[in-house]
Amino acid sequence: MKSTNHLLFFASLLAFAGAIIQAAIGFVPEWSAALGAGDALTSNPALLLALGLLMALVFAVCGLYGLSGAGLIRRLPLLRLGLFVIGLVCTLNGAPLIFQLPAVLGLWPAPQPIPISFVISSLVFLTVGLGYLIGLAAGWKRLSRLAGQAAA
Repeated sequence: MKSTNHLLFFASLLAFAGAIIQAAIGFVPEWSAALGAGDALTSNPALLLALGLLMALVFAVCGLYGLSGAGLIRRLPLLRLGLFVIGLVCTLNGAPLIFQLPAVLGLWPAPQPIPISFVISSLVFLTVGLGYLIGLAAGWKRLSRLAGQAAA
């Protein structure tokens, strides 16, 4: 497996881990509350479970696209577009960490405490997003060649 494939493989593993964690916290309202879910959501276990499983499904699909881009499973439809959108959304979701990092490191005071769950989730999202985007950019020609083979 080439190094570009390693990026997509690693990012997809993180996406699958996110799917497992999201499904788990959907079953336990106390865990959801500890991670910042509001009272309206944690007081409705059926809604919490439905949203948790829905998000777990979204993360699992992202993981499948990463595995497909790495060449470990068959090519999925709109692979390059899917990898780009997933990478962009995850990077944008994790980007606030960049601006909060000086406060997290104690270089300047934070107006309010920064939850560790925010730091961890932002770091994971940023890592996944950059893994998808860099893996896509580095493997663009290979993925284009695969598209031509799939059409033939």
